Amino acid sequence: MFKRLIIVGLLLAVVTLTPQAQSNWTAWLYTPSDGGLTRVSATGEIVDAFRLPLSQAFNAYGPAAVVSSNGRFVAYTAEDTTSGFENRLLMVYDTRVDIIRFTYDLTGVEALDFERQMRPTAFDENAQTFAFGLVRNGSWELVLADMTTESVKGGGPFTEAAAGLSGGLPMILSVQGERVIFYLLGINTQFSREYQLYRWQPGDTPSPFGLTSATADIQNFGDLVTPYHDDALPAAGESDGSVLAYNAVDIHPVSGGTVRLMDSASLDIMQTWWIAGGQQVLIKGFDSAVSAEVFEVVDLDGASLGQFQITVGDVHGTPDGLAGIFASGGGVGLAHIDTVSGAFPARTVYTTTDPSARLVLVVGG
Repeated sequence: MFKRLIIVGLLLAVVTLTPQAQSNWTAWLYTPSDGGLTRVSATGEIVDAFRLPLSQAFNAYGPAAVVSSNGRFVAYTAEDTTSGFENRLLMVYDTRVDIIRFTYDLTGVEALDFERQMRPTAFDENAQTFAFGLVRNGSWELVLADMTTESVKGGGPFTEAAAGLSGGLPMILSVQGERVIFYLLGINTQFSREYQLYRWQPGDTPSPFGLTSATADIQNFGDLVTPYHDDALPAAGESDGSVLAYNAVDIHPVSGGTVRLMDSASLDIMQTWWIAGGQQVLIKGFDSAVSAEVFEVVDLDGASLGQFQITVGDVHGTPDGLAGIFASGGGVGLAHIDTVSGAFPARTVYTTTDPSARLVLVVGG
């Protein structure tokens, strides 16, 4: 039985729960409790559901999964919680042919990038490559997996020692063929305001080319949108600490350069996402004008289309807005907010009783 999405407040836009025309998109929900993947249509119907395979040496699933942009590949972790050896294995499953295409030993790994941020852009489906970063025994590794040969590109992981860049966890933003874009996120430290972006491919050293935040979003093979702090502009109250205080949003086009999308003296910006098929940007922040955490929608000219307050996580763009999850009766609900119709109508699409469910992909048509 579907449950109503709880709207916790209204700001510039009126949020309702009225029916609206549905766009064609499919959400993928991952449940770590049982390794299940469920595909749900925009109308709330289950398209299909299956469980990710485990080898005999493992009995549990890790907390996160990454699904490639069109749903062919799924990267996840398998765990051994019974032997006392704390064995872990990264696996890449090919949904098209129903086989495991790549595995990687995670013994001794202290941090894995997609357990912090799950990005479909870490895959290039056409090239059948996938990149991930990890920290093992205090040093980082960057791995570029080749599903066509079931091996690591370059003959092995790219290491901290080889790169000459110390500290941090490689966070993969995107992969195109063998080219990887990443930054190094500090482990067990407060977020930095900015992180150096690097381009790398096997056989090369990382090449710095720009800056990002830890809460940026990137389109597939496309532009990066990121919060930014501009010292020349007034900033709102620093609800997330004096280190960040983002007061602007910048776009870094794939062609190069920087475009200022918007700035605000009242909004303490926390995170940004591409939504509405890349025609809008969603901004999460604390608005001192209303003393509340809000979502603000802006168009590509930087004009504000309105604000709303909904408690929703795992945000993904849809062709006509965004989808995300929320706590619902001890389980998880899948919400959709239409940001192109002008009134920001919100609705509950689907609910599950499993509280571990994560929204890991939205494929829009």
